[in-house]
Amino acid sequence: MGLALLLTQALQQWWWAILCLLYFMRLSYNYSKLSSIPGPVLAGVTDVWRYIHGRAGKCIDDYQLHRKYNSKLLRVGPNQISVSDATEVAKIYGLNPIFNKGEAYVTHSFKSIRGEVMPNLSSTRDEKLHARLRRPVNNAYSMSTVIDYEYLMDSTTNVFFHELTERFARPGRDCDFATWLQMYAFDVLGEITFSKRFGFLEAGHDLENMLHHTAKHMEYLGTMGQLPWLDKWFRLNNPLARLLMKPNAIVRFTTKHIREHKSRFKEQGKPDFVTRFQMAQGKYPDVMTDSQLIDFAVTNVSAGSDTTAIILRAVFFYLLTDQARLERVMSEIRRTLAQRPRDGSFGDHFSWAEARQMPFLQACIKESLRIHPALGMILPRVVPVQGATICGVFIPGGTEVGCNAWTVHRDKDIYGEDADLWIPERWLDDNEDKVKILERYNFAFGAGSRTCIGRHVAMLEISKLVPEVFRHFEVELVDPNRYKAKAGWLVVQSGLDVRLRVRDPRTLDISQQTIG
Repeated sequence: MGLALLLTQALQQWWWAILCLLYFMRLSYNYSKLSSIPGPVLAGVTDVWRYIHGRAGKCIDDYQLHRKYNSKLLRVGPNQISVSDATEVAKIYGLNPIFNKGEAYVTHSFKSIRGEVMPNLSSTRDEKLHARLRRPVNNAYSMSTVIDYEYLMDSTTNVFFHELTERFARPGRDCDFATWLQMYAFDVLGEITFSKRFGFLEAGHDLENMLHHTAKHMEYLGTMGQLPWLDKWFRLNNPLARLLMKPNAIVRFTTKHIREHKSRFKEQGKPDFVTRFQMAQGKYPDVMTDSQLIDFAVTNVSAGSDTTAIILRAVFFYLLTDQARLERVMSEIRRTLAQRPRDGSFGDHFSWAEARQMPFLQACIKESLRIHPALGMILPRVVPVQGATICGVFIPGGTEVGCNAWTVHRDKDIYGEDADLWIPERWLDDNEDKVKILERYNFAFGAGSRTCIGRHVAMLEISKLVPEVFRHFEVELVDPNRYKAKAGWLVVQSGLDVRLRVRDPRTLDISQQTIG
């Protein structure tokens, strides 16, 4: 009893010191696990460093830390390593062996309006479940299917140009192009998902605060994704959350439009995404439940507009600040139009087939995707139990490793000493093998089986809209210094303010131009 009494008294008197000692021992253990990998000291002991780092928008500068520590491997958490070697992408995101997604992806889960957690293509960490979920919709997102949506994109483009002309070009007002590009991307998603524009363009402003809600959702993924256990405690596994938390605004918005779609839609012509999802219900009833159908539509709405708008902003900004390269794009536009019959298709929108035949335009898009990819953080993967050798270093099983597109796209061993610069000509190098290497290590849409399922929609939209804007308008940046990027899970730009003038069609007449 005497010893027990002494221990009790010691705990009462020194409990704080004991807690501090235990906490210090925990931090020491954290640091010792991957102590051979260089990186900030604080990152080695707590994930809070990565949370602060991401919240401050410094994640897109991780390539600078790799250079500072002169290492292809950088420790960014007690159990997480950033990899800057682009050649390791295939190993980390490949199929043999599979590196499963890291814990951060639990934050990508949505809850239904009934409070049920809905697994989706992004959030699920189980590769077999992912393959099962993806199978019913794979064909809907294939390029051969997505091309069927060209006419829907064109109808939204008509509205976009009408609004830009009447609101900005004719009255001579400056246009917040960054916002209007996202409203355009949102309305395109409405067309191809529900066969009905949401109406952002006609309204000229955010509807139901959806631009705000999607931005907040992406910000949440970037911050809470660094401390996913908090998301589990307070949102996903907390029984009080169902009672106290309102249904996600994006889920409510999407569910409403699905109901409207069911009440008004009669199948005509080519089916939209929701119709294709409904068709998949008949073939895969065990997978494509009503809740899963909503989740696929939510994914379109929540992820599609932000990412596409980011790429569009980057392409326009780089071209508008580089007159010589913009003129090369204009030359391709003139040549393409010159190949059309004047009494037939001359006034039509640029098709996907035509856009692909503009090599310099495509090079500008690829280079913009390289230098300003939409995602700004590491895509974490878990090393298999047997461990793996990455960049010549053995990494034990259970460790999270991953690549950030902003880092691997600046790998000088792949892209050269000018890797930090926007140089679209690198994609047109005479050395075809060199260009194939650049294509192979493009990480803008991820890699492997988890490559972004909507990438074809984005590329179709971007390839068609960029030349169409320059065909219809003379565009001038108001002030390049206003252009800023806020980094997080997505790297979102603002300040892309432009002046628009309706272009004189005679400037596109190749017979009157000297084309270089």
